[in-house]
Amino acid sequence: MFEDKIKWLREGRKMRQEDVAKAIGITKSTYIKYEKGTQSPQLEVVEKIARLYGVSVSELVGGEKPSLNEQLNSRMELIDKLEDEEKKSIMLIIDGLIYRRQNIELSKTL
Repeated sequence: MFEDKIKWLREGRKMRQEDVAKAIGITKSTYIKYEKGTQSPQLEVVEKIARLYGVSVSELVGGEKPSLNEQLNSRMELIDKLEDEEKKSIMLIIDGLIYRRQNIELSKTL
């Protein structure tokens, strides 16, 4: 459901309700109603929420949580907004994971 999805996305990004409300230009109390499911947002607000989280409107209002690939794409958009030093740290982590996977695959062939 929409309310579960926006809460899940917000918590996954370690944002507070008031941060989301401010980012999309509504009051905290209104946003809380969206998460509780006691009020439904107008389409323009849904579009703002989708942009904030880097997901499509259909992903946001659809019944399922985004796939892992969709989540990764969403994170890439957020990573693009980070400082260069933060991006370098992320690259080191990614490189480490890729290197580990390559070693695992290589060891299977030996």
